[in-house]
Amino acid sequence: MMGDVDSYHLRLCFFLCFTFVTAQNPTVKLKSGAMMMGKRITLNKGDNDLVSVDQYLGIRYAEAPLGDSRFRMVSVQDPKWSGTQNYTAFGAACMQPVRTTSTNMPAWTRQDILTMQTYVQTRSEDCLFLNIYSPVSRDTNQPMQNRTVMVFIHGGWWSSGTGAMYDGTVLASYGKVIVVTFNYRLGVFGFLSTGDGSAMGNAGLWDQVRALEWIQKYIMYFGGNPNNVVIFGSGSGAACVNLLMMSPEVKAKALFSRGISQSGTAMATWSISRSGRQYAQTVAKAAGCDVSNNTGTMVECLRVINENTLANITRYDPEKSPYYRAFSPVVDGILVPDDPKKLRDSLPFTTYDYMVGVAESDGFMYVEGIDSIYDGIDRNRFESVVRSFVQDVFQTRLQEIIDAVTFSYTDWGDRNNDLKRRKSTVALFTDFFFVVPAIKTVNSHSRNSPTKKTFFYTFQHQSENTSVPDWTGAIHGEELPFVFGAPIANTQLLSPDGLYSFTSYSKQEAMLSVAIMTYWTNFAKTGNPNTPKAQETAFLHQKTNRFEGLKWRRYQRGSHYFAVGMKPKDDRSHYRAAKVAFWMEWLPRISEPRNSTSGIPGGDSSLFGPFSCPTEDSVDSRDEWKPRKVPYDIPSFRKNKPTKKPHSRELSITISVGITLLVINIVVFSMCYYRRDKRKPSAEDKHTMTLLNGRNRSPPAVEVVEVGSTDEACLSSDTVPSGLCDTVPSGLCDTVPSGLCDTVPSGLCDTVPSGLCNTVPSGLCDSL
Repeated sequence: MMGDVDSYHLRLCFFLCFTFVTAQNPTVKLKSGAMMMGKRITLNKGDNDLVSVDQYLGIRYAEAPLGDSRFRMVSVQDPKWSGTQNYTAFGAACMQPVRTTSTNMPAWTRQDILTMQTYVQTRSEDCLFLNIYSPVSRDTNQPMQNRTVMVFIHGGWWSSGTGAMYDGTVLASYGKVIVVTFNYRLGVFGFLSTGDGSAMGNAGLWDQVRALEWIQKYIMYFGGNPNNVVIFGSGSGAACVNLLMMSPEVKAKALFSRGISQSGTAMATWSISRSGRQYAQTVAKAAGCDVSNNTGTMVECLRVINENTLANITRYDPEKSPYYRAFSPVVDGILVPDDPKKLRDSLPFTTYDYMVGVAESDGFMYVEGIDSIYDGIDRNRFESVVRSFVQDVFQTRLQEIIDAVTFSYTDWGDRNNDLKRRKSTVALFTDFFFVVPAIKTVNSHSRNSPTKKTFFYTFQHQSENTSVPDWTGAIHGEELPFVFGAPIANTQLLSPDGLYSFTSYSKQEAMLSVAIMTYWTNFAKTGNPNTPKAQETAFLHQKTNRFEGLKWRRYQRGSHYFAVGMKPKDDRSHYRAAKVAFWMEWLPRISEPRNSTSGIPGGDSSLFGPFSCPTEDSVDSRDEWKPRKVPYDIPSFRKNKPTKKPHSRELSITISVGITLLVINIVVFSMCYYRRDKRKPSAEDKHTMTLLNGRNRSPPAVEVVEVGSTDEACLSSDTVPSGLCDTVPSGLCDTVPSGLCDTVPSGLCDTVPSGLCNTVPSGLCDSL
């Protein structure tokens, strides 16, 4: 599902079907004399917490990226007209492939596609527009002044979506903040990169910078405070928030003061494109451009290709792995100056307040298209999924990593349960692509930002009337309708024939939405989700506020995260600690290259380093699981079962470790027995020993034979004390099953540390 828009975000995209009265169209006059006319939305007058909102839609914030400007950054567009212009309708969406439905899609996917089509019917390269939602004072009937500005960066994995899908009316009304949504170039138009000056990449990311620059210049005319701007986003939009926070170029412009990343950070594998030039050449070949000459010629050819033709070519992502995106941000040396893992400790990143969160089942998007997913995931399919995942993401020691991941995500209490295996598969992708990158991000931010605040949350509520299966839990983007106040609009304000009448919310969900809007707008205003507005006892939801009295504490390396849901918990610690430790601490020990001499990488594993494609041989050897080419389809799986082996790998590992420990125990026992035997008094010393009886005296020194280096792990016959082998109980070796030792991996005995026998505490043998 990675190829499409953040489809689960679409449930919040509610039409402007509020019950409103347009007494007059509001206008804004800029310094240049240009006039903008919007429209006023009057919400429920019976509630004092909701105020009217002025909407200004489809405002051009940057020059049209047409002709020679295709693939290039553009400049801010200043309003220079005379007279009044109408801004009561959204601008065109940016170019993107239009998805179609098919009968083999899940019901929820088909519904999301149909909904999405409403917002992208009008598409154009000339698409750099923003939308402003400004609260109106109830007392003066004029726009509120000096308001905090919340700028939303939409998701869609850099290939689809539009700012128009996210209506900021309720959030602006309840939070008394200005909400801004906007479009930015997507796919090949926004993120084509040749790795040189021909197409540097990140045009879509530069569009986001231009939108923030426009806001700095003009938001004051709409009642906004340019010195208190907050950016927030979900999915790929959340990763953009993180990338902008780490950019020295952006910091120098002082464009915002805080950030909120919902289910996505720049630490995730999918946040940075792996091979921009290769993807550019693939598209150029499909467009009929010559790729044999220099990149400049190739890019010039692409600049004259029809926009619809170019969009349709990229319907099939050149990146074959579902875990990466071909057209996404790249390290360009300017806006993204380096690998994000190197920037997370940089000065720019540590100068912002930051809120980060995940949904409990963000990884569902990677498994929802598996055949017969309703019946669970069988063992063969699970192993195929793990194998494909590891081969796509890691480069070295693939089999060891496959074994480790399979072992860690197997429910050993019920290992043959397909439903539990399905749950474990979702957890695997959630942990790797969302939880661990988020934890790594907030750990770094909290450690390096003593004067700035860090907050971490998990969203754990599944909408009651969702079309997604109940077993999924809260999926990717599940919190967005609650952030934008969709339950309030749906239960109180929308007309019954609204587009999203199929998505209804309960009064308890309205309560949850109010609580979330309170936290989000508080953080936007002060950097603290607890102030200035306290959680109210009751609101439009008419239900007891379960968040009342709870305090969201600052995150401090594993401690103090907030569990957001119908049963909120305000002081949880170490979210998914065991799995986080597996990825961040344990796995790096085996993912280090075999010939490495650098030792254990201290928990900073390849998980957060530059990722490499698997070798060509390893890719060719994989045929169990391949992603389909259509962006919205999910990888299918082969039906054939792998050949069964006489012993499972887990059993072999367990037996091998057991044999190793048995050998070590025999050696230690034998050494102790030998030492005790040497301390037995001779007949001539009995009288002397009697005289010494009762005195505190150390036993005579005994030379202990030391196990040598790994090249000399075995004792030579000359160093074995006489009679030592006789201490091994008779028949002990006969208890070892025939062929068992064959399962011991080559070189396992080499892992016995040098000098192990010397670690036996003095006097330990006396207790035998």
